[in-house]
Amino acid sequence: MRKLLEKELKLSPCWGILVEAVKSIPNFEARKIEVRDKILPEKPDITAEELSKLMSIPLGEALVILDELRRTPREVEEEISKPIREPSHRLAALGGTFSKIHYGHLMLLSVGVRSGERLIIGVTTDGFARTLGKEYPVPPFEERVRGLKRVLAELGWLNRCKIIPLEDPYGVAVEDPGIEALVTSPFTYFRGAEINRIRVKRGMRPLEIVVCPLVLAWDGKPISSTRIFRGEIDEKGGAAR
Repeated sequence: MRKLLEKELKLSPCWGILVEAVKSIPNFEARKIEVRDKILPEKPDITAEELSKLMSIPLGEALVILDELRRTPREVEEEISKPIREPSHRLAALGGTFSKIHYGHLMLLSVGVRSGERLIIGVTTDGFARTLGKEYPVPPFEERVRGLKRVLAELGWLNRCKIIPLEDPYGVAVEDPGIEALVTSPFTYFRGAEINRIRVKRGMRPLEIVVCPLVLAWDGKPISSTRIFRGEIDEKGGAAR
């Protein structure tokens, strides 16, 4: 019932008014960053009511913050169908294992191609993947790259992307001065901060860190390859059959 009421609110003319009012609050951006960096990584399925009580903020503000930081599978489909406008940077980068392409990946890739005219995608090598403590058998590197290329081609994004092996947590992001933006999830934002510290020490300009919204499955928890391999959900975030 609560989710239904929130959905109705977002479809009503009042939603735009609420969003505009909330974003004019002086501390809105600071609170959103706190939720993104501290609260969502610990409790990604937090409700607006819980967030309102936790931060002592109005329910409307909590709704707007979570709406900016999370997406539903339906919203992902709407996002990837939109034309790509002029990207804000010439070259952006992101990384991942891409064991089984799911809607969380689609959102990440969408943010990536909208952040850079060209996008470098680092795919973890088999050796690096073994160090990550995955709870499932990671498919071979070449198989994961083929799956990623197939999805990028279907979306019409392949010619904008360069796929490279990712052998450590930092990759070319700490080496290439031409990279201007790094796309992360709320769970990997800390890695972007580490990369920027390394870049500054090496005399390079820090990257703009673009944090991709979380994509939630039907049960309010994030879509992930681990959950898919466990048989909890499918690639679109629906209940596994």
